[in-house]
Amino acid sequence: MAGVQGRPRGGREEATLAPRYSLYSGYYKHYREAVNASYALIADIIRSRELPDRRRAQRVIHETLERAAEGLALTQRPYATVGDELQAVSATLADALALTMRTHLLLPDGLGLRFGIGVGAISEVEGAAGSGADGAPGRPIQDGSAWWAAREAIEKAHHLQDAGRSFIRTWLRIHPDAVGGSGGEWSEREEFVNSVLILRDQTVFRFQPRQRRIMAGLLMGVTQIEIARQEKVSQQAVSEFARSAGSSLLEVQKLLDGLSGGGEGE
Repeated sequence: MAGVQGRPRGGREEATLAPRYSLYSGYYKHYREAVNASYALIADIIRSRELPDRRRAQRVIHETLERAAEGLALTQRPYATVGDELQAVSATLADALALTMRTHLLLPDGLGLRFGIGVGAISEVEGAAGSGADGAPGRPIQDGSAWWAAREAIEKAHHLQDAGRSFIRTWLRIHPDAVGGSGGEWSEREEFVNSVLILRDQTVFRFQPRQRRIMAGLLMGVTQIEIARQEKVSQQAVSEFARSAGSSLLEVQKLLDGLSGGGEGE
């Protein structure tokens, strides 16, 4: 977790942040101890029936998801299932969360996805496969607690949006069989991640389109000089954004990256 405090700050703020991240380091350890956990993602298009050109919208969404998936440890890249629904599987929780963050940032105005992430087990139904395009063999049909949890999570996100919190685009559900320990422990971990996701999604929701594109570039490793060239702004403007309006989101992403179990914070 040393990278969390990488950006220079005044001593006071740095002293405030350090205990907070130390407090959450226990959660990271628990996630690393998850037994045979898979990370299933279900996404659907927000207000898909209101889109004037659904075919074009779906093409843009697929292209965006492909770009968002670059460099992430996905065991199944995003693919369409039925109607306006898409699915993917990640090898780590951090990469599942990164896929949702990148997608929210990269989608153009007027298009949005909600995600449900389920942590649990995934199994293939023996001898069963979905039908592929043009008669080609389809993907094996999957089942398991990760998919059940992902379905519960996306339904929860939908419910919260309908209840007036339209900025909520991502929700996590951890099935009890994915995490060792008592039910209270995994419930607390789930609540922690969802609290961070609420803050994250609200910040993204408030960004202007250019701010979202700049943030996407920063998170995906694009240099500030290249981002400035693409956006036709100065490199200084990109740097100032990263230090001001974008700084909280960068810190949130570092916090969520710690869920990968990459060894930081131990």
